[in-house]
Amino acid sequence: MEGVPPGGTMEDRHEMMLEEKARKWQQMNAKRYASTRKFGYVQAPKEEMPPEHVRKIIRDHGDMSSRKFRHDKRVYLGALKFIPHAVYKLLENMPMPWEQVRYVKVLYHITGAITFVNEIPLVIEPVYIAQWGTMWIMMRREKT
Repeated sequence: MEGVPPGGTMEDRHEMMLEEKARKWQQMNAKRYASTRKFGYVQAPKEEMPPEHVRKIIRDHGDMSSRKFRHDKRVYLGALKFIPHAVYKLLENMPMPWEQVRYVKVLYHITGAITFVNEIPLVIEPVYIAQWGTMWIMMRREKT
């Protein structure tokens, strides 16, 4: 039995195999998920743009009949397949009745072809149910 200490059992061999597998797995994932990549290239994190930037893109691309946007039309057609997901993310992050305003991060194409809400709403279920219960009572009072 190679690798097993003298007087070792099958359990010792099994334990050594598990330790070896764990070590290899850690090495592989350390390389895979390291912040530096091969050849010294590290992708810099993208900076968030101010809301005025996306507003300007949408304002500038409002009229697609201009010759300037002749090549962007293909991008707009390609973005159509993502519209259901964009609407889903928009509805998912819609402000609740007890919120006045909800600020969210957005992800948008440089041509303004499509914009996604880039957040996942996290809720504490008992608090969420209690808030909806309170809103339901208040709306019922308002109705009568």
